[in-house]
Amino acid sequence: MDLTAIDRWNTAALDTMADTLGSRVTTVGEVEGALRTAAQLPGWFSEGGDSARSLYTVTADDLRDEAAVLGAAQRLATETSAAVKHLQARLAALRSDAAAESMTINPDGSVVAAPKDGTEEEQAARESKRLTLEASAKALIAQAADVDADAQRVFTQIQAGEISARGAATMEEATRAGADQGGLTPLEPPADAPPREVTAYWEALTPEQQQQVLTDHPDWLGNVDGIPMPVRHTANVSLLDREQKRLEDRRDRLRRQIDDHWFDGTFTNEDAELEHVEKKIADVEKLRQIIDADPWSPDNLGGKMLVLMDMQSGEQGKAAIAIGNPDDADHISVTTPGVDTTIHGSFDSMMGESENMRDEVLDELQREGRGGQTVSTISWLGFEPPVSDGSRPPGWYLGEAAQQDRASDGADDLADFYRGLAATSTKDDPHIVALGHSYGSVTQGLALQEPGGHPVDDAVFYGSPGFEANDEPELGLEQDHGYVMQGDDDWIRHTQSKGPIGTNGPAPNETDLVQLDVDARTTPDGVDREGAYEHPDYPRNGANGELRVSGYLMARIIAGLPPE
Repeated sequence: MDLTAIDRWNTAALDTMADTLGSRVTTVGEVEGALRTAAQLPGWFSEGGDSARSLYTVTADDLRDEAAVLGAAQRLATETSAAVKHLQARLAALRSDAAAESMTINPDGSVVAAPKDGTEEEQAARESKRLTLEASAKALIAQAADVDADAQRVFTQIQAGEISARGAATMEEATRAGADQGGLTPLEPPADAPPREVTAYWEALTPEQQQQVLTDHPDWLGNVDGIPMPVRHTANVSLLDREQKRLEDRRDRLRRQIDDHWFDGTFTNEDAELEHVEKKIADVEKLRQIIDADPWSPDNLGGKMLVLMDMQSGEQGKAAIAIGNPDDADHISVTTPGVDTTIHGSFDSMMGESENMRDEVLDELQREGRGGQTVSTISWLGFEPPVSDGSRPPGWYLGEAAQQDRASDGADDLADFYRGLAATSTKDDPHIVALGHSYGSVTQGLALQEPGGHPVDDAVFYGSPGFEANDEPELGLEQDHGYVMQGDDDWIRHTQSKGPIGTNGPAPNETDLVQLDVDARTTPDGVDREGAYEHPDYPRNGANGELRVSGYLMARIIAGLPPE
């Protein structure tokens, strides 16, 4: 299968086939009705009459199986035609995009770019465009091969007599039963693929296939970077009930097992797992509460999106909530929190901080005459920061916080999340800002250093123990686009390196990144703002209800403006 085969597919013949099969279904239905009437043979009471009635009935039943076969073939022809038309339209659009960039799409989906002068940044953008086109072209080939395989499967079943009316009582039911056996089956997203390839997969599906995947397999979509954010939100929300029931069933089984142990199962594996399961149940309930209170929709563009939900891996629940649709946003921020952050214990406050920040960004844009630009702020807890929840010995989590293991585990996922934001954005070049507090800043710093690059434009590290970098180039950022904030009374300073090398690299306030003053003052917008002095202060409002200086500076950076 290649792009040439997609070009040559004759959708007119498929449409004619579907119409002809539809007419045949009508004809078979009429014949079946006539046979049923004839089979009554009123007034003929004899063995011959009984035999005739039996023959008519068997023949009518055979016609129902034929109607099922026709229904399967008709649905296959209709859906194949729609899929091929979609593939051909997508291919034409890709070729147009490629020609505009002086690129050529080969039949095998590879893309060749003609030599072109430009800066290093322009060349990188051009190569990114080439890779995106190539991923999209190859996704069309994969989808076409799947459509062809589905057609072969249905025809093989028809030839083998495996499609039947399944006991349908009427011709209409028989036709529907056959149609249920003759549809296309959409592909699953490619496993472990870069987000641009996942986006290409999604765009190769027809709208009907996309809806089928979303309805039948929401678990394929909710946490996959490269799937559009509204789709991820819809998938995750639809899974809330299922996840809660799964966790409650597991809780009940564990309780029964514990009841069979000595000392009520204290200090057993079941006892430890039960504690984790009960907290995940609380996590699901908290997510439902947050989303139900203000869900995103096309009519509520500032509502909340559940763009990540993982209650199966790890000991703690993981989630990310966006305020506003990141796919349509000109400016996007992604905040990773520090130690002691959980969904059930911390997301209410994180949502409040995220909303306040987004409001301030919009205000700053309005003051700059850019009020038409859009903003999405994301709270990302896609990793498991250390938590002092009583399930470990006292002080254990501080030792864990001094290590990078949990931050490192989350960094790879966060890097893919950023690439997914770029892949699904409807903007040519969305402005993306990384915000990392405390232990979350380690995750951010490591994510920005992951191989493969990232689309992040600015990064702010506040209350940070360090993040293995000294300057912007090490973080994949342009000069003067990496920022550090540290309050005078922030205890985090006692965890930082006292030299150029330490557990988490150099002390942030001694790096070559831009050092921001977070002391109290009147900011250029005329607002008297409190300073950020202690570890939790940075994203919080002051006593006067206004963002602190630190929050104001972050809002300016998210808006793509100089912080001062």
